Formats: sequence, C-alpha cells, structure tokens
Amino acid sequence: LASITEPSRAKRYQVLVHLDTDGQSWIHKSGALPKYLTEKYTCEGQLIPVWETEGTPVAVGRTQRIVPDRTRKLIEDRDKGCRFPDCTSKGYLEVHHMAHWRDGGTTDPDNLLCLCSRHHDEHHRGSFTISGDPERVDGLIFKNHTGRLIHPPRPEPPPPGDRPPPQWDGPTGEHLDMRWITFSKRRTKTATAA
Repeated sequence: LASITEPSRAKRYQVLVHLDTDGQSWIHKSGALPKYLTEKYTCEGQLIPVWETEGTPVAVGRTQRIVPDRTRKLIEDRDKGCRFPDCTSKGYLEVHHMAHWRDGGTTDPDNLLCLCSRHHDEHHRGSFTISGDPERVDGLIFKNHTGRLIHPPRPEPPPPGDRPPPQWDGPTGEHLDMRWITFSKRRTKTATAA
C-alpha cells in the first residue's frame, strides 16, 4: 500500500482497526489483532481513529441524525449482520435508530442496530417492532404487527432412518452408493479340449 500514490486507490484498501483504551485491538467484523501488527498499522497506516472503552465508543448524541461513518463501522462490527431473527444478510446493511431521532432518539450505539434493507423497509412499514438493548447479543425483542414474538425458526430434525453420508466422493462430486455395487467371484479359466 505504501507504493500506491493515488489517494482514491489507497482509500480502497483501508483496513479498519478498532483500538480499545486497554490496549486490545481487532479488525473490523473480525478477530483480535496481535500487538505487533497493531503497532505497525498505527505507525505506518492511514488511520481513522475509533477509540473505545469496553467496546463502547464516544457517543455522538443528538447533535447528528445521520450516523457518522465511524459509528456505523462500530455498529457493523458489533452486530456482524442483520439483527432480524434468522436473517443471514451480512452486507449492504443499514443502521437503524431504535428510538427514532425525530422522537428524541440519540445517534449512540445503545440506540442503533444493523438491519438489511428488506427488514429495515418492513420495519418502517409497520410489519414488526423492535425493543430491548442492541448492545447485548440476545438483547433485542422483535414482535410482528399483532404483537406476537418473532423467534428464529427451530432447526428441522433430521428425517428418521436417514442413511449416513457416503464415504467416498468422486472427482466431480458424485457419491458412491453401495446399494448399486455388487461383487462377484472371479471365474477361473478352464482349459478347452481341442
């Protein structure tokens, strides 16, 4: 990256490193970063500092309605995807104010959560409500428009008597099904009379 001189290209390859005041650091939406890499990146890299204490960033409060990019990245890192039950969307997320800004809600992490565009639209159409604490992994409560809890679907149990997976896969992904294979004894050649 040091050889990239054009600013727009260099920005394309930025890595967001979260720095905690206790010395811990981690890569955005990923795992912990060793101390030597943290020191190297903070020494040589182009930084957008996002300082946190126990995972909580400095609050933006009510001074801004639009979620600043730094706060957005913190929320994305915390939520790791859409928070709607059983939604697996991890990209193109929108940060939603639980208590809307126009109703006195703040632009702070304890009032923000990630939703995919589909669930964000559905929420604003009144299909479901959200309450609880977005900073806890299991802290959110989703209810449909009639007030019933929305739970992630239970995993389906495996069908009874299901055969175990095959032991062999062919080079193109086909499976060997032993039911269709038969072995027979070798026939011995007999001498024929001439």
